[in-house]
Order: sequence, then C-alpha cells, then structure tokens
Amino acid sequence: MAAQPRLAVAAAAAFACVGAAPDPSVHLDGPWRMTAVTHRLVRIEYDVGRVFVDDPTDAFVRGPSLGAWRGSQAALPGGWASVQTDSVTVSYLRSAPPARGTVKVESIHALPWMSGARQKATWSWGDPADGNLGGTARTLDLSAETLNLNCSEKVSPTMDNSQMHCAWGLVSAAGSAVVSQTGAPVWRDGLYAPSRNSVDVFVFLHGLDFAGALKDFVHAAGPPAVPPRYALGTIFTRWFDFDSDSALALVDDFEARSFPLDAWIFDMNWHQFGPAHDLWGSFTWNEDSFPNLQGMLDAFMAKGLRIGANTHDHDGIRTTEETFQQVCAFLGHQPCNSSIPFDLYNKTFALAQEDIAWMALQTKGEKQGIDFAWIDYQQGETDKLERTRIPGINPTMVLNRLRSTDHARHGEDTRSLIFSRWGGVGSHKYPVGFSGDQKHSWKGLAFLPYFTSTAANVAFGYWSHDTVGGDHGDTKDYELSVRWFQTSAWSPVLRMHDKGQGTGKCATTEVCARVVPWDVPAAFYAAIRSASWQRDEMMPYIYTAAFSASSTGLTLARPMYYEDPTDPALYDLGQQYLFGPDMIVSPITSPSGDATASDQALGAVRWSIYAPSKSAWVDVLNGEFASGTRTLGVYGIMDVPRLARQGAVIAMRPRLAGEGSLARAGAPLRAVEFRVAPAAVFYGSVDRQWSGSGEAVDDDGVTTAYLRGSYSTISCNYTFQNGTFQVHVARSGSFPGQPSLTTVRLSFPQMPPMLVLKPAGASVEYSREIAGPLVTVPDVAFGPMPPGSELFLELRVDAAYSKALPLFVGLLGRVRRARYVKDALDAANVPYGAGRANLTACVLAAASMSAPFAARLEDLWRGALAEGHALLKSDATLRGDARRSRFIADMLSTPETRETQQKARRLLRNLGRPGPSRFPPGSPPITT
Repeated sequence: MAAQPRLAVAAAAAFACVGAAPDPSVHLDGPWRMTAVTHRLVRIEYDVGRVFVDDPTDAFVRGPSLGAWRGSQAALPGGWASVQTDSVTVSYLRSAPPARGTVKVESIHALPWMSGARQKATWSWGDPADGNLGGTARTLDLSAETLNLNCSEKVSPTMDNSQMHCAWGLVSAAGSAVVSQTGAPVWRDGLYAPSRNSVDVFVFLHGLDFAGALKDFVHAAGPPAVPPRYALGTIFTRWFDFDSDSALALVDDFEARSFPLDAWIFDMNWHQFGPAHDLWGSFTWNEDSFPNLQGMLDAFMAKGLRIGANTHDHDGIRTTEETFQQVCAFLGHQPCNSSIPFDLYNKTFALAQEDIAWMALQTKGEKQGIDFAWIDYQQGETDKLERTRIPGINPTMVLNRLRSTDHARHGEDTRSLIFSRWGGVGSHKYPVGFSGDQKHSWKGLAFLPYFTSTAANVAFGYWSHDTVGGDHGDTKDYELSVRWFQTSAWSPVLRMHDKGQGTGKCATTEVCARVVPWDVPAAFYAAIRSASWQRDEMMPYIYTAAFSASSTGLTLARPMYYEDPTDPALYDLGQQYLFGPDMIVSPITSPSGDATASDQALGAVRWSIYAPSKSAWVDVLNGEFASGTRTLGVYGIMDVPRLARQGAVIAMRPRLAGEGSLARAGAPLRAVEFRVAPAAVFYGSVDRQWSGSGEAVDDDGVTTAYLRGSYSTISCNYTFQNGTFQVHVARSGSFPGQPSLTTVRLSFPQMPPMLVLKPAGASVEYSREIAGPLVTVPDVAFGPMPPGSELFLELRVDAAYSKALPLFVGLLGRVRRARYVKDALDAANVPYGAGRANLTACVLAAASMSAPFAARLEDLWRGALAEGHALLKSDATLRGDARRSRFIADMLSTPETRETQQKARRLLRNLGRPGPSRFPPGSPPITT
C-alpha cells in the first residue's frame, strides 16, 4: 500500500556525490530537517545524529512533496532562523532542541476566521490541542455508550486509554493541528521495524480550510481506499450457531420478504471453536455444521451475495488446522507435531498466517470462499506479546494492514475489504471500521451521529456499528430498534449484528436482543424495511461520494462545520451531519415517549434541523425551504429528517420490474434516477434561471481497475427558466461489464404534472410516493462517442397548474402527516364518512392530482385539520385512547394552511431567502 520511500537526505554532501540538484522541499540545518510536504503541511524533524528517516509509517507514505521552501534560510537575531513556503513561515532556535518556545509555525497571510475578521494562524511547540475538533478512537467495546474524544482525558468509560488509540483531528477551530510520528514504528522490508528518529511531527497550518487540510493529508498519508460497492449495501451477521441449512433458510427469508441483502458475515460458529478445540480463533471450517461446505458457498454465490467471516487472530496455527502441515513446512519446523504460537511481529509467521492459512479460505475465480475478513482481534493493545522488540507497535494496525494488502501482495486485482477496530491515524486506508460491542441504549444511539461524522477529521469515513435492538429491559423497545436501524441506514455502513445478546438464557425469558429485522411488530418492521430500501436506492449517491473521498479525503458523513468553517452556528450540531455533497441528515435518536407503551408506533417526535446560511435548503420530508434557520417538524416512526440543497440533483437507483432484493448494491447500473430537489424558484413566476447538476460513478465494484481509469460517470445537468427544464444526461468513460443499455429516470418531488417535449420515447407518470412527476427514458444506448453518449430532454410544467404552483410548497409534509393521521384512525376503526373526506383527499393527493384538485389544496388541508380536531372531540374511541389522540393531535399541530402559504409566497418573492429563525443558531435539536 505504501509508496516507495523518498531518498533519505543525511547531508548536503550526499547530493554532491551524485551531482543531483537539492530537493527544494527539504531544508537541512545541522540536527534539523524541515520538509515542505505541501505549502501548508510541514514536517519538522530533529536528530542530533542527523540520521533522518524516510521509511513509511502507518500514517504517512513518504511520497514526493508538493511544497517548496522559498529562497534561502533567513538568519534572525538571538540565534533564530526561519524558512518559508508560499503559505507558512517556520521559525526555530537553531542551537536548542525542540521545546516550548523554540519552534513556531505561522501563516504568511491573514485567513478568514469565525469572528468575521481575518487573522494569521499560528502554532508553537508545546501548544495544547485547544480548539482541536477531535478525531476518533479505537472502539466502543465493553458496553460504552459514549467516548470522550479529548485524547488528553479518559477516552472510554470502560477501557484504559492505552487500548483506545485516540487520535486528535487534523482540523481545529484554532487553525492548526499536529500529528506526532516521534517513535512511530516504520514499514521496512515488508514488515515493521523500530523507528530511528528522535523527534518527528507534522504541522497542519490550514486555518479554517478544513477541506484543504484533508486533501493535504491524503497526499501525505495515501488516499482513502474505495471499498467494494457491496460493502456499502446491507450486511447481516449475528452470533448464532448457523449451519448450512439455517443460514440459507434465513437468506431465503430476506429474498421472500423483498428485504435488501448484499453480504453475509459468519460469526464465531463458522470455524473450529469452543472448549472441544480450546480455540477462540481458527482458520478451519467447522465440518459438523457445514458438511457440504462448497455446496453452501456456491448457493450464496448463485444469489450474488458476498461472504465475510469473523477471525480472532491470537491462537496461532493449531495442529487441527487444515493448513497446519503447510505452515510448518513454510516455517521450517521439524518435526511438525505441535501447535505454532501466534507471533505476529515475526515476518515469516505473519506471512505464513496470511498467505497460507487465510488465503486458503479465499474466493478464487469461480470457486466461492470467503470474500473478506472481520478482524475481531481484542487480546490487548499494549504490546503484551513477548517476542516483539518494536516500541509502540500496534497489533490492531498490524493485522489491518497485513490483511488489507493480501490481494496486492499476490498480484490480484481484487479490492480489499476488512471489518476491524480503528488502529490509529492511517486507518483510512483499510476500511471498514467495526466499533465494537457498544451498549444499545438511547444514550448510545444519540452518540453515533457525532462519533461517526467526527471521524471525518482523520479521513476515516467508514465506521460501521452493530445494528440491533436492545436486550432485557429494552427488548420490547421496538422504537429503539427502528431508530437504530434508520441511523445505520443513513450512515456510511449498514451492518446488523447482535454481539451474542440475541441468544442464551434470554431466549427462555424472551428478553434477547432482536437482530433479525422482521422480529418486531408489523408497524416497526415496515419502518425498518423502508429504511433499508431507501439506502439501497441511494447507492449511486453513496458510492459516488466514496469515489470522491479517495482524492479529496472528504468522507460521506462529515460534521456540519465543513459546510462553512467560518460559521460559528455549525460547531455544536452533533445530532446532524453532512451526507455527501448535497444532503444533511439528522436521524431521530430519542424516544417518542414511554418505552413500555403498548404501541410505540403511535409516537410523534418533535425534531429540528439547522439549515446553514451558506446555501438554500429544502426539508426533504416536509417540502419547506430554509437557510440560516432551524426547521422544526413533527415526525413519526417511518421518518428520518433530512435536508437537501435546493435544486440539487441526487443520483439514485430505481428498482426495475422483476428485480429482486439480493445483491443489488454490487451490481453495475442498469438504471439510474436523477432526483431534482425542490427549489423555491420552481414555484414562482419570476423569470429567473436556475441550474443544478449531479453524477453517478459506476464501475465493476470489486477490482482496483478504477485506479487505472476503468469506470464511467453518468452526469445530469439542467437549467430551469419560465417553467421549462432543459436536461442534459451524458456518460463518459467505460469499464468491462458495463451495461450496454441504461434506463434513465428523472424525478421531481413536490411538483405538478409536466409535459415531455422531447425526446419522443420518454414516458411520464405522476408518482404518489414523491407527489411529483417521473420521466423515464428506457434503454438509452450511451455510446463511447457523441451523439450516442448524450441524452437531451425538455420538460415543461403543465400550464394548467401555473396559478396553483405556490400551493405545492409544503405538500410533501401535509401528505405525510395526513397519512399518519388516517392510518391511526383506521387502526382504531374510527367510522368513515363525510367527516374524513378532506383528510383522505390529502392522503391521496398524488393519485387524485388534476388542475382543479391542485387549486383546492389549501382548502383541503384546512378541512383536514378541522376534521381531525373535530374527531378528537367527538369520537368515543379516541377519547378513550390517550396515546392515539395525542399522536393525532401532534400530527395536526402545524401552522394553519393560510400562514403556510403566506410564508411560501414570501419565500418566492425572496427567491429562496427566508427570514430570521425563531431558534438561535447553534442551539441543540428540539425533541420531546
């Protein structure tokens, strides 16, 4: 994985010997060496022996520098000296080793600051990490609910700091951040070796340019790996004694229930395990449970599913292992009659374990095996293994790096994937993260949006968390199960796992955790299934963001302050995060009420999202517009609150007729949908042009051929003016296995019907799911060259709806709330009749849409509110059902239609520039 080391520079004479020109990025001054890695990222080393180190470490690959020192060293009074890049000045006391007050790095130019003023960014040796925005830490194991990402304090409430590998972020509100590599083990001759250097730090002096800091880090540390596409789909595992029949039967259940599934991980039971073998980890399948192993694996392959397996790499190679004799021979052990102890830091043993024992399990061509490893190493992080003499070695990172480079070491073109705990800075190159055995409580859930997104500050973009319901006292808290699944579905990775809490003595008392998604009452299962399909549909958007991260370092989920680091309102929003380039997600992480209530599905939650002022946003579920304000909504069990940039183009994958639910994430795009988010200008008569764009990256999803340019990009660009959309869809690039024909769909939520002016082959329908038109062009033959590589569409809003356009603003929210109310009434068998006519019309608005109907939208909603409130007063069933009545009242507790429409008209006049918020910027989400 590491690049070839840059030539070490021990002395200037070394260059003279070979006649080479000095490296302009390197400044040598006695025991000092300064490297301008970029213009704003500098490496400072100090070694009295002047033996500087260029071997890679886990964090940095030592590639060519992008920065350069300008001119010569400047001599300053008092024995000080300084050197400059285009952006920073490094001043140091030449005669003293690095210590507080002897080294200073300062930006040359004043930079934008949160105060609105401009000032220089500075860092002095010994400065505390005040202002650092945090990074991440190794694990949530031992039932931690939260962690403290202040690495100077106790990080985990349940584990010692030496186990946690806590990392400060590469970004800071103070404008500078530091990564120390002093004493870090180096990578030499294919394994680790002790470091020779005494002092080695990297100083990031980017001010509030957080994106710039991450991009420089990617240059110095290597790019984030793009995981196989299937890893971004839906993954199932549980601690359960599966056999070949029960495993395939559960897969059949996923398929029969039309529930997405892309990868299956076998937990401990797949291998020899337990007291009979005196084993915790092994590399040999359990033949008792899997007597026809290849037949079972082939059945998984036939369904397109990928297979992972849990490994606890600590038991060495026992005599019972299938590959024992091969490993013995490789190690030169004679005679071969006793188990081989785990010796990870011995290169020969490490390669024997990886290249013989583990590789024997891998998929090879048409023969299905194990596709990826879940490295569940947890035997100690403080170098307790006696045979190592490498200070600071980190077994988590050693295992992660070794297993992630197996395919490359064998010359295979397969993309690497592991699941493992965080190993420290540099772990972004070895996805995916497994956060350990967290406590499944509401408090634990509420921590995940902050924890997952903050890892972006060290470019770690793929945390996955055990997704399962609570156990024992929380077993029947089905709402917790739903909200946990929704949070995972709108996170980088969705992986179900019960960490052993779904089996055991709890099974008799029915207090086990619930990991099988349909092991909950119907209303809750509907919400879980909906969240899984929403993720499946979002795969092109998610995968394209993963592609982008490989060059920018900007992960899929990022803290809000990345949107505008100069906006103070964005620094205290831990319950929401940026999700890709054009969305904000704020999953609900607090209960609607008493967890012991008989029907938690009747629970309304008031939840708010802050819309940054730098852009104009639309509430995806409510259809209201916001910028620089907090939007407050009432949400039910099906809802995940989120915002999209007004007019953004979101790449999605529609489900075509006849397609199943298995192995969709890894498949190339036979169909792509570009969803155009509502924009305020769409609903006005002002003659103003608006434009937007989006794209979907596609490739084979499993090989590293994308690194050689083997991928394609389907782009969608549009302009809107005078009620007409001009849309251009094009494909660039190609890859083997690319579908020859692609169905292209455009969708316009919360818009009236449209007329398709061209092309002639396009069809249009009005969708009740999005309350807007769907335009489909089937079987587009994107060719390698224009004109076959392009598609032009012209769409016009039906003129019959021109006067009713403002009434569509907020339609999505009204239909959503009306559906909740009608379903609650239907479940209670509240009588039908004229008393519910307006409510039912609002629920079925998309199905009934016509110009006369649209003109009545305001009156219909006002009538629905009146009907609902009247039923709450008059119906005996509702008067006797306090929870149902409260739920209905909450769903009806929205501003009157007239006020809503007046607000919409003001928005239209201001073209998406809403007024001041009632909620102060930076205030926490409002929940009940």
